[in-house]
Amino acid sequence: MDKIVKQQEKEYIAKVTKEIDNIKTKNNKKIRDNNKNIEGLKKYFSDNYYDIGHTNKDEYASINIQIENMQIQNDNLHREITRLDKQKKTPYFGRFDFKANGEDFSSPYYIGLGFVKDNENTNLVYDWRADVCSLYYDDKVGKTSYTCPDGEINGDVTLKRQYKIEKGELSYYIDSSMLIDDDILMEQLSKNATTKMHDIVSTIQKEQNIMIRDNDFVNTIVQGVAGSGKTSIAMHRVSYLLFKYRHYLKSEDILILSPTEQFSDYIDEVLPAIGEESAFTTTFAEMAKRLLGEKFENREEMLERVITNQNQKDFENIAIKSSFEFLEEIKNFLNNDICNLFIPKTMVFGDITIDKNEIHDIYFNRLKNLPVHKRIEILAENIVDRFKIPDFERADLIKRAKKLLYNKFITTDLLKIYNLFLRNGELEEVEKIGAYDIAPILLIKENLFSLNHNFDAKYVIVDEMQDYTPCHFYLFDKIWKCSKLYLGDINQSIDKTLPLSYINNLAKMTKSKIKFLTKSYRSTLQISLFSQKILGKKVADNVNRQGEEVECITSRDCAKTIEKILEIRKKNPSFKDQSIAIICKTNEEIKALQKSSAIIKKFKPLNSSSSNRMFISTPAKAKGVEFDCVIMPFATEKNYHNELDRNLLYVTSTRALHKLYFISNGKASKFLMKNTNK
Repeated sequence: MDKIVKQQEKEYIAKVTKEIDNIKTKNNKKIRDNNKNIEGLKKYFSDNYYDIGHTNKDEYASINIQIENMQIQNDNLHREITRLDKQKKTPYFGRFDFKANGEDFSSPYYIGLGFVKDNENTNLVYDWRADVCSLYYDDKVGKTSYTCPDGEINGDVTLKRQYKIEKGELSYYIDSSMLIDDDILMEQLSKNATTKMHDIVSTIQKEQNIMIRDNDFVNTIVQGVAGSGKTSIAMHRVSYLLFKYRHYLKSEDILILSPTEQFSDYIDEVLPAIGEESAFTTTFAEMAKRLLGEKFENREEMLERVITNQNQKDFENIAIKSSFEFLEEIKNFLNNDICNLFIPKTMVFGDITIDKNEIHDIYFNRLKNLPVHKRIEILAENIVDRFKIPDFERADLIKRAKKLLYNKFITTDLLKIYNLFLRNGELEEVEKIGAYDIAPILLIKENLFSLNHNFDAKYVIVDEMQDYTPCHFYLFDKIWKCSKLYLGDINQSIDKTLPLSYINNLAKMTKSKIKFLTKSYRSTLQISLFSQKILGKKVADNVNRQGEEVECITSRDCAKTIEKILEIRKKNPSFKDQSIAIICKTNEEIKALQKSSAIIKKFKPLNSSSSNRMFISTPAKAKGVEFDCVIMPFATEKNYHNELDRNLLYVTSTRALHKLYFISNGKASKFLMKNTNK
């Protein structure tokens, strides 16, 4: 590094660090002042409770508003202090110099986790989400432009520089005419996995940045290969939207539909780490529990059953209920057949009689284009209109009229109605609600009664979209009228095979635009190439991060082999910082392993904390999470021989960052043999 430039950069780091301390000091003083004022207002209210509470309601409201505003300000100040604490360790990670057309000189722009301003309100560091910072992620040195509220700004990027700053000290910097440099990216990718997803603001790639900063509020499908950063993009997009549209959008306006509770826990620190409140995160199972109010088999239970039993009827059932044709049949049932469950009858209310023919005409003719719950609601209002009652009594009487009308249905039992639909379609009826029955039954409930829910949102993110069916997506449109971001990888579908045409059909149905991510950043080149050979096709472009070869070991005793692997890996000085996951096909395999080994018994499920970061799981639960080292036992031909098994092997292999083992207590699976000696 040039000594003069290096010294200048060190001085600038010191300047920014000092200003960060100044801002924190000011913020802490504001918090103390607010707390003092809050206590003063509370004391004033307490001392004058009778006069304020009983005779001066306006003053009472004013005091409450003042207290609430100061508490909100304190929350914001605490969040900023948390962000500044993190940013102090790395005040900024990049710089570019930009000369706008018409200007004589280039201006330096330092980029970090958030703004750092001096006393004169000059930006020492820019927030990575600022409009001008797109130049750092998107462009090479040379002519360029960016868009901001003032319009398009044209000019030249004259310098791009990346920094390695740790604990406030400059390790090195790199000047680059290219996009985000591979050296620093490789260093980040080579780090050990953590129990929580971390931010990627310093290494966001061009294709990722385009998606993060997309200003179109339209439905979008992101088909991304394993390790392409889909979920990271989604979390950083949330951060960008909260920054860009902060006067319109709040964190509570955004809902993330996560595949599992474990995954929700995995991503829950990303937004707070970059200075935003966490968005509301839930799972479809949790939503369904509240919307349906009945017991059902969740997806994890279904996968365990299907993977263990490998029943052809189950596969056929999944294929049918995952199809667009099945959705069309349920839509046809809802639009035409379900209304026939209502049998109009003459209704007598004292002196008022409503003939069944009139009810029939209103319900079947005048309201024929409406869902059942709307027809019943309008009919109930029509009935109540015939009574001369005051307005305050209307709501209760309408409720009673609706109850009487629903009593005129042959049945309102959701499972019975669903089985009626299945029987009409010549499908096998169900005794219990299975994972693939939940969405169609909720669609029946939405048509029959409407879905009263508290899942309102202005922007929705649906992760692992390949785990859902067309019925789910149709249901999502019923629940949320806002824009949605669908993320997933059709190649990571476990219980069914999805062709590329599925994405196009889904985009057409949901009126979505499609974005593809084909570059994988997670695994070493060796692991990535191995996993694609399992799949039998090339689906990803890989970063050239070299690592250890994948090992396929034949052993009579999988548990003892795992113990030997752990012994070898313990000799590595960084072992204590590594996460290791044993991924078994089923929970029965997990029980068998832990029963035969006291060491493996120490491995914890993903939904529990572990100080030594050693986990044991199944592919279904591990999907979306990454580990430094992955071990998959019982990888025999007998255990892994069909397409479902191939999917399980592929999903498991793509969880590994640095090292991957397969152990076979017999002849190895043919999907692994394809990799042997190649």
